[in-house]
Parts: sequence; C-alpha cells; structure tokens
Amino acid sequence: MKRNVRADRLPADLSMTPTPPPVTVIQEPLESGHPLDPPPLGTAPAPDGPGFLFDPPPLGAAPAPGGPGFLFDPPPLGAAPAAGDPGGGPGLDPAPPGASSLHPAGVAPYGSWSAPSPDERRARRWRAVAAFILAAATVIGVVALTARAVATRMPGVSGESFRGMMPVSHALLVASRAARDGAAARVLVAPEVFARWQGSTPPPEIRHDGYASIRGGVLFTPESFEPAGSSYDLLLHFHGNTQLVRESAEVAGLNAAVAVINLGISSGAYEELYAQPGVYESLLADIDRAVAQRGLPTPRLRRVALSSWSAGYGAVAKILELRRGVEDLDAILVTDGIHCGFVPEQPSGLNTLQLASFARAAQRAAEGQVLFTITHSEIDPIAYASSSATASYLLDAAAGRPVERSLAFDAPPHLRLRAAEGAVSKKLEKQMIPTTEAHLGELHVRGFRGNTPEHHMAHLLQMASTVLPELVERWRVGGDPPRDPR
Repeated sequence: MKRNVRADRLPADLSMTPTPPPVTVIQEPLESGHPLDPPPLGTAPAPDGPGFLFDPPPLGAAPAPGGPGFLFDPPPLGAAPAAGDPGGGPGLDPAPPGASSLHPAGVAPYGSWSAPSPDERRARRWRAVAAFILAAATVIGVVALTARAVATRMPGVSGESFRGMMPVSHALLVASRAARDGAAARVLVAPEVFARWQGSTPPPEIRHDGYASIRGGVLFTPESFEPAGSSYDLLLHFHGNTQLVRESAEVAGLNAAVAVINLGISSGAYEELYAQPGVYESLLADIDRAVAQRGLPTPRLRRVALSSWSAGYGAVAKILELRRGVEDLDAILVTDGIHCGFVPEQPSGLNTLQLASFARAAQRAAEGQVLFTITHSEIDPIAYASSSATASYLLDAAAGRPVERSLAFDAPPHLRLRAAEGAVSKKLEKQMIPTTEAHLGELHVRGFRGNTPEHHMAHLLQMASTVLPELVERWRVGGDPPRDPR
C-alpha cells in the first residue's frame, strides 16, 4: 500500500486508531475544602483561607486587607484608583474622573441593580396610562371629526343614510347611540344628530327681522314662527297691508311663515295671474327658497292656509280650481270678500259657476277635511252679489238644503295694532259686532254689522281676533293631517 505524505513531506501513519478503554465515572461528594469548592451562600470564607477565586465581596463592602479580592472588581464609584494603578486595573486604559474602569461615568455597575420601589412602579404605571389616554384621545378626535362631517351633511339619520356612512363613522355612531345618555355621545357626534336620538330636534336659528322678496309680494318669518325641524306651515294671504298681516299673525300666536301678495285693487288682477296653470306651484317653490334664506335649513312645506280680504278672493278661487295638489291645503280663510255676478235664470240669481271652486271647498269643510271660515259684512255692492249672499249660498250647497243661521251675540275682542295706526281715523274706526252665524263641520260662516268702507276695513284689521284664532287652534292640536288627495 502506498503511504500518504503529510504536508511536511513526512510519511503519514494510516494505521487504525486504537479505541480507548471505557471510562468509569464514580460520583462521590466532593471533599470539603476542595480548592474550587465555594463556601455556602451567605457564609464568609474562613480567616486566612484561600476563599473563592472569583467570589466578590458583598456589595458595598471593601475587600479584606491583604486578600486577593475579586479579580475584575472595580473600585467604588468616585473612589481614587489604587496606588500605582493609573486606570483602576492592570492592562486597562485610564478611567475618566468620576468613573470606574469598566463603566461609563455616572452609570452604576451591573451588580448594583435593585428592584424598583413602590413609588417608582406607581410612576411607571401612571406614565403608561397617560400615554394610552393620549393615543386614544387622538384616535377619537380624528374619528369624531369624520363623524361630525358626515352627520352635518345629513338632515337626519335615517336607516338608509346610516347604512351608507363610512365604516369608522358607522361604528362610532353605533357606540355613541349605545351611550347616548352620557356625555360622550354629545362630544362624539354632531349636536343635531344627538338631539334627534333624544327624540327632539334643536330649533333652527330663524331670522325674524325684515322680509324676503317673492313673486308679487313678500315673505315674513314673524316672531311667532318657531319651527321645531325643517317642516313649516304657511299662511298665504292675498290683498292687504303687509305689516298689518304680519302683526296680526304674531298677535294671534300663529306658528307659521307668512306670505302676503298684492296685485292691485280689483279681483280681476288676481284671477288672471292664477288662472295660468303652474303659477301657484311656482309661488310655493319661491316661498321655499325664501324660507331657506330666512334660516330654515332644507325647508319642507307642511300645511298651507289660503287667506284673503276683499279683492284677494280672486286668487283663492283660481287656486282652488287649478291647484295640482302637491301641497297640503289645510285651511281657507276669507274675510268679507267672496263675490260673483248675477244670472237671472238661476233660482238664487247668482252665477254659481263662478262659485264652483268655493262650493267644493265648502263641502269638504262640512265633512271635516279642511277648515273653511268666512266673515262678511252687510255691504250690498248692487252691481254684483254681496259677500253675505255668497256665504248663504255656500252654506246651502255644503248642506244640500237651505240652512238657517242663528243669531250671534259674542263679539270678538277689539284689537288695536300698531300697523293699523293711520289706516282708519279713530272717529271712523269700527268694531266687529256679530249678527248671525252658522257652522257645518269645519265650515264656519259669521256675519257682522256694517255697510260702510270702514266696516269693510275692520274685517282686515281684526283678523287676529276673528279667523286667525281658529287656524291657530287647528294647527296647535296635532301633527301632520291626512294628505289632501285632490
């Protein structure tokens, strides 16, 4: 066999390596006093004994005089190095002042650690809690701003809009609703959303001073107008002093917007305009925009009361005839103003075709569907039918038979309005003295004494004590009435 050669060119021994004999391990307790046997814990070495080579002295204790000490034990912090030792130990770089040879300045050696005190543990816990609260507050603030931005763009929190919200805002609103009785819900969501959860809606900030212009007139939001939400009621009056109608609504306590339309001194101007289809609906849309300008967000027309004095009945007649029924017409108030021509062939002598729309409204009022209240004087225009004659015809048409009126004795209170000062001289001012009355369901007809222009004017000046209280009472009683299908 060819022998291998080692790296040093000498022949390598390739013979088998002999197997060493088995080793028997005898476990016996070490004899006391073994050179490497450490003393029991907490026991100091025997005097003059060799001690444990790497056993450090107790913390804070100096090594025994003449003893070897701990080989790598640094001097205490702030202590001067041993004589002849420039750096605190052999073979080490000199230590900076105030530091040991193995630790930086001001840092205690590993052997000096001790458990934190209760005060320190408490301080650490408070620091952790404070950090958590700060982080949670940041997250809540960001999510709250998101929820507020979403909520303020919605008029309400309906089921469909709630499901369409962002996931973060959705979760926040659900959590806030669960705790809506607490202060957290008021902070986390928009105030108007929280108020709706509580079953109420904060009242909008309505501007009551001044007016808004609409087609043919002006819109007022009187002091008595205090809508609870976005819905509002409307008194639409034709013909009469604008400030007088507004003050009358406030004195009567009518919670509604008030629009006043003036087109001239004869009923023909009102009839011609509102005989055009769509003019009335355009006026309602114009009023909606004006109400929004006065401070009601996303206004929704709820109920309408058509009101007129004298020639203004021409507009009411055409609106009743041509209206599309997009609004909820709930009341008709006519003060000394329904007239028509004569037709000798008719038993009543009246041109009933001109009264057809009023007759249908009177029938519905007798059935309780709408409020229809009429006042009239004793004036006889001679050239056309009086308001007294037309009122009697409407009573008979609604009842389907002649209706006998009863005598009236209770006079309404006489009001002195600031807006009425100067309209009629004090010497000629007339009070409302009742003569007759009749009631069929919600159809009310009342006659008053007088045949002078001042008596005629009194029906407008005193509307806050005659027709408006009936409307106020009707609208105070309940919520939304059944929608008018006609």
